[in-house]
Amino acid sequence: MPARLEALGSTAGLDRAALHSQLAAALSVVVHLVRDRAGRRRIAELHVLDRDRAGFVTTVPAAVWGPEGFERAAGWQRLQRLCARGGGAA
Repeated sequence: MPARLEALGSTAGLDRAALHSQLAAALSVVVHLVRDRAGRRRIAELHVLDRDRAGFVTTVPAAVWGPEGFERAAGWQRLQRLCARGGGAA
């Protein structure tokens, strides 16, 4: 997801560091949708945003759709904190 936004930002003249700064300020969670065989959209994954050592935004899976339904992933606790606070930084 960050790579796609970097490409869009570069077409608007926004450098990588500026884009990541804007991204971190604007988003907390990414919802990944897919289409099922009937063409309906469904949630496939929930990711929380984090920053790497260089300060660039990365996504961390929090919940991933599996055979039994949603499965908790590495970002689960952070997603819970965000939901408990009603959004914003966690």
